[in-house]
Amino acid sequence: MLTVHEALELPAFRGTKLLAGQEGLDRSIKWVTTIEIIEDITRFQEGELIITTGFGLEDNESSQQRFLELIRSGKLAGIAICSGFYINDIPVRFIDEAAAHQLPLLHIPPKVNFSALTKGVLEQIVNKQTRLLENSLLVHQEMTKLAFNLDGLPNTLKKISPLTRASIYVFNESLEISAFVKKEAHDFSVKTENLTAGKESVAIKSLIENVETDKKPFHIGDYICTFSAIKSETVIYGYLLSVHHFKDWSEMDGVISNHIATLIGIEMVKKYAVDETKVRIQGEFVEEILHKEHLHYMETLKRGERLGYDLTLPHFAVYVKVPFQTFDKPLSSQTGTRLYYYASQALHASGRQIILLPKMNELYALVESLSKDEAEEKALFLSYLEDLQAKWSGYSSEPLKIGVGKTYLNLASFSESAREAENAVYYSDLLLNHSSVVHYDDLGFYQVLIQMENSGVSLEEYYKKYLGELITPGRERKDLIKTLEGYLANNCHLQQTASSLFIHRHTLKYRLAQIEKKTGLNLQSADSRFNLHLAIVAFKFSELTKTN
Repeated sequence: MLTVHEALELPAFRGTKLLAGQEGLDRSIKWVTTIEIIEDITRFQEGELIITTGFGLEDNESSQQRFLELIRSGKLAGIAICSGFYINDIPVRFIDEAAAHQLPLLHIPPKVNFSALTKGVLEQIVNKQTRLLENSLLVHQEMTKLAFNLDGLPNTLKKISPLTRASIYVFNESLEISAFVKKEAHDFSVKTENLTAGKESVAIKSLIENVETDKKPFHIGDYICTFSAIKSETVIYGYLLSVHHFKDWSEMDGVISNHIATLIGIEMVKKYAVDETKVRIQGEFVEEILHKEHLHYMETLKRGERLGYDLTLPHFAVYVKVPFQTFDKPLSSQTGTRLYYYASQALHASGRQIILLPKMNELYALVESLSKDEAEEKALFLSYLEDLQAKWSGYSSEPLKIGVGKTYLNLASFSESAREAENAVYYSDLLLNHSSVVHYDDLGFYQVLIQMENSGVSLEEYYKKYLGELITPGRERKDLIKTLEGYLANNCHLQQTASSLFIHRHTLKYRLAQIEKKTGLNLQSADSRFNLHLAIVAFKFSELTKTN
């Protein structure tokens, strides 16, 4: 596009004078409009060069105010005022306002033919647009040839690189670099967190926040950059960053960047489709293993072999749950997609055999076990689950709930590990020491209650016998249950219990007396405390089971 600086170099502009806006000479001129009376300033378009005879600008205050508003609008490429028709001297307030807003303000003396100015600028604009269109068609032809020979992002970028003077970086939707090509002469660095050139730096995350609202090139150091999302109507596949040295930048580079974004988009959509098919096939396979009642052992082993999995190895199950109420992200199909992506990255980093079953707001993983010792296995794999939590925290402030089942040697028992992982998540809130990653063994005595529940044994008669009036509805009763649980958890230490409940020691003593009165049990008796503790565990378990 023709800039104001380039226009001033044209023969037709000899004799004109730049009064203000030296800093804005790199503004692009998209069109030229000649006008006498400036009335409706809203009709002017982005990038227009206004040439006016200045009717009413010399002594009409309302016209002058309207002209000042036009300068402040920030839309124009520049304004040229012809003197000798209706105005002789350009008002100082116009010059000052143009300088403040870095808008080129030109004076066209009577000896200069402003019609020749208009013609000269329009000819240049049309010529540049014609050349741009011709070059764009050539690039389009080259890109079309490449589109039929794409073979992965790295190779695609290598093939594209000779067609542009830019360094190109492709990020996945988690802002990790998927592939890049960097020109040898370019002196800058790009990491997942920042783009740095010289002493200037910009956070990649901030570019994502503005990618939909601000699609203009941005400057950093000696470079001009473009950043865009590679997406369909519903799915974001990743992001494209192009970095040009300012000496190499032209409007054609913007056109080439658009073509590159299309090519990379094709490659990423293709990869996404292939991955999605793999995920679906693997998911159906895991669904059968974990949830099918009657599994054909040998047939499943052979099917696993065809998919590249050895199911004769010991495995355990992991169950991951997205909280139903997320404060910053509504549940959607994108939630499940993102969960799968993070889980795939974090868990496969362990180097184990991993088979994933993603769903809308939950995920199952069948994981190869590397140790016969359950405690050692738990410690070995914990860091990868913590990495999954860390990745998720960049998407949502509310942590995932992750349950881990026990290791089983036989394919027929893998479904039992999945049920254990589910129970670890469902009953994790009952534990006094809350954790976002819970192993089935962490449930302790609750494992016995789960087995009793599954066997149809009612726990209600047991906990009612010991808790009595403490479990009847009412705020006071809830406070007493909470107080009793805290007292037992703190080993009957009065001060520690009072501090943990944020109440006074006298209040605690009063509540403990009420508990003894309503249960008929002596809290100084070890047997009574033991039975009360088991009764509370059974009560909480039953209440949560009813809710689920």
